Amino acid sequence: MLDKYIQIRDRVIIAGQTSGGVWYIKELPAESTKELERLVGECNRICNRYNKKEKVSPTPPSKEKKSKVRM
Repeated sequence: MLDKYIQIRDRVIIAGQTSGGVWYIKELPAESTKELERLVGECNRICNRYNKKEKVSPTPPSKEKKSKVRM
């Protein structure tokens, strides 16, 4: 008889944000160096997406009053 097992991973990647708005990874558990290297690369891509130097500021609302045209 062949027994089958399920592996449940209870590891969690924990991220944080500094008061300056920079995202970083606090905890990154891995079972091997190869897995760690892959996870670090993925986490860096994700964090870099949110930590771009150029921040887009929302456009301020127009101060002009728009007049309604009646027909």
